Amino acid sequence: MHWGRFTTVASAFVIAALGLSLGLVGTAGAAPSSHLAAAHVSSATAAPHNVVLNCTGKAQVKPGTITLACADHGLYLAKLHWTSWTPELASAYGTEWQNDCKPNCADGHFHHYAVVAVLWGSAAVTGHPSERRYTEVTLSYPKTRPPLYARACSGKVVATHPASQTVPLTV
Repeated sequence: MHWGRFTTVASAFVIAALGLSLGLVGTAGAAPSSHLAAAHVSSATAAPHNVVLNCTGKAQVKPGTITLACADHGLYLAKLHWTSWTPELASAYGTEWQNDCKPNCADGHFHHYAVVAVLWGSAAVTGHPSERRYTEVTLSYPKTRPPLYARACSGKVVATHPASQTVPLTV
């Protein structure tokens, strides 16, 4: 599989979805002129530095590893290869490592999955006005998919294997 092509296509879908949800793309697919003018004006000013915060709150640019479960390091992304890093989103491919916590998290086993990660959303970084942090990550699985457990209407816990999932990037 050509990762660059896959992440470009995945990024395009996320950009389109975000543009529609934010009202940046009109029905014909073109951005309204007022948004284009605003984008042009804002690009002339100093753009904020986009970062990912690690578990201690330290800002990172294009990190090789992102921990998604800071409390126990039971879910993280590793060997990340970045294909884009823009104010709107960043995309990379790599490996997700996930502790199955069976029989418990201390004695669980780690499983790994090929993943395409798209970081998006924006929030200020406390104490650093020139930095913006990504707030969400959408994970897509081009090969084997990890199980996600959910309680069915009957109350029974069932495993699903979604093609993608979105989780918050929090510290």
